[in-house]
Parts: sequence; structure tokens; C-alpha cells
Amino acid sequence: MAPKTRIKPAPDIASRAEFDAVLDSIAEDQIHRDQLVLDRDAKLNTVREEFDAEIELHNTRMSAAVARAERYAAIHRESIFGKLKSAATALTYFGFRTNTPSLVLFSRNWSWKSVLEAIKQRGLLHLVITKESVDKDAVKAQLDDATRAAIGTRIEQLEVFFVEPKREKAQETRLVGEKKEAA
Repeated sequence: MAPKTRIKPAPDIASRAEFDAVLDSIAEDQIHRDQLVLDRDAKLNTVREEFDAEIELHNTRMSAAVARAERYAAIHRESIFGKLKSAATALTYFGFRTNTPSLVLFSRNWSWKSVLEAIKQRGLLHLVITKESVDKDAVKAQLDDATRAAIGTRIEQLEVFFVEPKREKAQETRLVGEKKEAA
């Protein structure tokens, strides 16, 4: 990775002409940067395409071989592992791992909604999670400033300075500065 370039802070802009020149410079830098990003991504895609087929071939062969080995190990578990759950060859460690227990549906006749209803019918409400959160859109729309303040909220609308290079619609992107509170 290339080292980051330090740019010394420039003095404040002194005139409208200098302001326009700074904005035009930003647009030129953005367009150049965007082209560099496109060039980089094209090269990365070329490299990925070069290796992806061979990587996928290895993944497919390994998956098939693991499935074959797993079937064999399951059938010959006692002779391969004895009382153990893992073993080794010259190049690998292999075995059976016990996953963390997970709750699953009993059969296709059940859904999580029907499980929830069954829990409620049996009075096992301590097994039900109720999530509460503030409806921010409703607070903004339905309450006045005084009521919002009384419940510890306020509306804030920020103004953000932006610079957009003039370009075709298909290539639109924006440079956005720090958010500043509107006056």
C-alpha cells in the first residue's frame, strides 16, 4: 500500500475567483480519482477471473472428497477413531465435531409463528421476547417541540456542503464535507 501523502493546510480562500478555482480543482480530482478506481477495479476483476475457475475446481473437488471421506468415516467410525472423535494422517487432522446445540422446528408441520402461539397457549410467556423501541417517525410527525423536549428529544436538521463535478448523469457522485448545523 502506498504511503499516505500529508497535505499542509492551505490558507483560507481570499476571493470568489480562488473559490471557483478550488471547486474546479475538486471536480477534476474527483473525476481523476473515479477513473483510477474504475481502472483498479477492472484489473482486480481480470485477476479474479484468471484464478476463479481454478479455485472453484479445487472447491468442488474438495467438497466431493470430504463427502466421500465422511461417509467412510461414519461407516468405519469404531475402527478409525475408537473412543476418540478425531485422528490424523501424515497431512491432516480429521474427525467429527459436536456443534453448539441449536433450536430447530420439530417437523415441517411447525413454523416459528405456530411455536410462538403454542408457547402463549401454555402460559410460558417468560419464553417470549418483546422488543420495544421508539417510533422516531411518529415522534417527529405527531409531537410539538415542547413535548419532544419533555421526553428528551429534539429535531435536528443539518446542512452539508457538497461539490459535484459536472458530468453525465450515469456517472454522478458527490463529495460531501463535514455536517454543519443549519442556521
